[in-house]
Amino acid sequence: MNRRLLSLLLFSALSLSSSYSQSTTPIRPFSELGAVDLKITESMLCEYSDVCVDRSGNVWVAYVELERAQEKIVLVQVRDRQIKATYQVSQATGFEYAPRICCDAKNRIWIVWSAKRNNNWDLYARIFERGEFSSEIRITDHPEVDIHPSIASDSQGNVWVAWESLHNGNFDIYAMMIRGTEVGTPVAISQSPQMDLRPAILSAGNDLFVAWDRQEGATYQILMRGMKETTWRPETVVSPRKGFNMAPALAMQGGKLTIAWHSNLQPGGTVGITPWIYLQTYQNGKKGTLFTTAQAGDWVKNGEDQGLEFPNLLIDKKGALWLFTRPSQGFYAQVVRGEKASVLYQCNVEGWGGRGQHMRAVLADDGTIYSVRRDINYIYLNEFKPGEKSITPSHNLQAVRFPSHNSTQAQPRIQAQLKRKLQLLDKKQILYGDIHQHSSISDGMGTVDQCYTRSRYVHGYDFASLTDHDWFTGNQLLPSEWEWIKIVGKQFDRSGEFITVAAYEWTTPRPPRGFGHKNVYFPDWDQPVFSYRSDATNTTDLFQLLKSIQALAFPHHIGWTGVDWENHDPEVQSCSEIVSTHGAFEYMGNEPITHRGGMPGNFIQDGLAKGLKFGLTGSTDGHGLRWHHDIGRKEEEWETGLTGALVAEKTKGAVFEALRQRRVFATSGPPIQVDFSINGQPMGSEITSSKHPEIAIDVLGTTRLRYVVLLRENKEILYLGKDFDEGYGVRKTFVDEGATIGKHWYYLRVIQEDGEMAWSSPVWVIVQ
Repeated sequence: MNRRLLSLLLFSALSLSSSYSQSTTPIRPFSELGAVDLKITESMLCEYSDVCVDRSGNVWVAYVELERAQEKIVLVQVRDRQIKATYQVSQATGFEYAPRICCDAKNRIWIVWSAKRNNNWDLYARIFERGEFSSEIRITDHPEVDIHPSIASDSQGNVWVAWESLHNGNFDIYAMMIRGTEVGTPVAISQSPQMDLRPAILSAGNDLFVAWDRQEGATYQILMRGMKETTWRPETVVSPRKGFNMAPALAMQGGKLTIAWHSNLQPGGTVGITPWIYLQTYQNGKKGTLFTTAQAGDWVKNGEDQGLEFPNLLIDKKGALWLFTRPSQGFYAQVVRGEKASVLYQCNVEGWGGRGQHMRAVLADDGTIYSVRRDINYIYLNEFKPGEKSITPSHNLQAVRFPSHNSTQAQPRIQAQLKRKLQLLDKKQILYGDIHQHSSISDGMGTVDQCYTRSRYVHGYDFASLTDHDWFTGNQLLPSEWEWIKIVGKQFDRSGEFITVAAYEWTTPRPPRGFGHKNVYFPDWDQPVFSYRSDATNTTDLFQLLKSIQALAFPHHIGWTGVDWENHDPEVQSCSEIVSTHGAFEYMGNEPITHRGGMPGNFIQDGLAKGLKFGLTGSTDGHGLRWHHDIGRKEEEWETGLTGALVAEKTKGAVFEALRQRRVFATSGPPIQVDFSINGQPMGSEITSSKHPEIAIDVLGTTRLRYVVLLRENKEILYLGKDFDEGYGVRKTFVDEGATIGKHWYYLRVIQEDGEMAWSSPVWVIVQ
């Protein structure tokens, strides 16, 4: 019986005796609410939609559209389920990003967005009134980044904006009131040494509230500040100080404030993998009971609808709280009344990938709820009127009380495993990193900053890359999204501490229609994306573009989606990924770690047998899912692949040069240590030898080793068992007297007793 099946059977058996197997929240189609979708866009190159309704019943939708490589903000008027007019709001300057929209007390439509102009990110706004736009209002004007606005209007007709602002090298939250068209003075809502992101703003009567999340080491927590008349109250910590508590949303009725957010912190204090929604209330200054909308089984779902993230809130005419969220695939709505929750209502468009992050909603005066989302391929407006059926309870909310000591941060996993270290020659050290990860920007869960937070503080890696797709399942990486990835990546990049390598995934169909998938890695952050749909429609063009900037491209899950070995260029394609959550692709039928798919001729040994030269890396290809939606090889997919790099210093240049020179090795997740050289030359080298090659092997596992295998020309020529450090280590110098005159290549395969594996990059030897 293979290990994956055995693990699933064992997990299922344990689950049957666990409270987590009790129940999951039922899922019903949105159509049961009488919901109707209207497709707003014809172009697939649209994203970041928001919605409001004016006093006359017109529905307004704002979004970003990419046209001829330029982004613009678009406003659409809808009435009686028909598109009445479409307006261009902003200039088409290249980077016009993330609009938010509201209708103020004077029935004016406000659109606020962030844009990069003259190499600087600032906030801009326009007002639409009686069929005319105001002049563009510049809200911010300072040399660092102002981005991701949130908007609200008060009863006096003023508009409030909160946003993320990069001041003095760190992100804080700022807010501002705009009276008429007069821009007010920015107020620093947060000023901390930590990273503050994702503000939500709410105006209710004489009160104003701003909530946001703060990254501090291995945790995120929700914070809030309120303003009464003109006085700002002190900062309040809303969420537990453990896990990833992120993306707050606000709603208020009858003096009762509700804050929702998503978190991977499970009841009982365990930090899980996928997030779900928490609700916290405040009334008369008193904090209410903390609830989660999840049932026990929701935390351990394995399929494509795992988790819930990025909540948005709305209170309907009957006082019910509506929650609009995004699971790993799709969009849901759910209603909460008191301490009871309904089923989850699933939006009508089904299938993998291609979605935006948010489903935003608004309540019309007649009680109709309108929501907007970027679903597969297009932006959709959905409308329905809540009925009695929609508030029929499915289950009780679960009250949660966490222990008071929940602020304790666990030791990073890699540090817990690296209790022994190999002593390398030439003052070299081994750095570890995950250089293949995804977020909700493409087809995963989570945020850009979450990727680097997890890699550095949870796992303790030395370097990491986020590799969201340039184009996949109808969703293109927009220029402004790439800009945001670069902004965040630079924030986490600290020479000597933690290295971020700029990257994306060049995504094409399987050969022969396409060229497989390749991760592109840049030596610095100030580079463009070369998309398969426009700039680089084939491997040859891609490699030529990458050569001009000394970038690299590594194919991955090659036995599943294929690889074009015929186009291999060792200058650019210096490595290939051998292992990830999809399995190990050393050879067809790989053991003990099996692989997804099985395209003959598309495995690592096939490429080496063709005489191609490339090193070997390992990464997770993590999307934030348990068991990678039930097809992965581990429940925790962030532990399914790792790259070890042999470097003299912890700098971006050293890490990138190790990738270029193939001084790297791959593991299936744990920080196994591998040092492999021939005639004193490290893995990845090409050497000439006038004698039989002298091969030095030094391996240190994270548990006892089963064996270490030396391969020549893909054939196993030497088996080594555990020989030191209580079976954790293998150290051997071996002279290959069987090497004939001519060309050879050698590499190591490591297998631990727990089934984990590692592979060195090859060394190529010409014996004379």
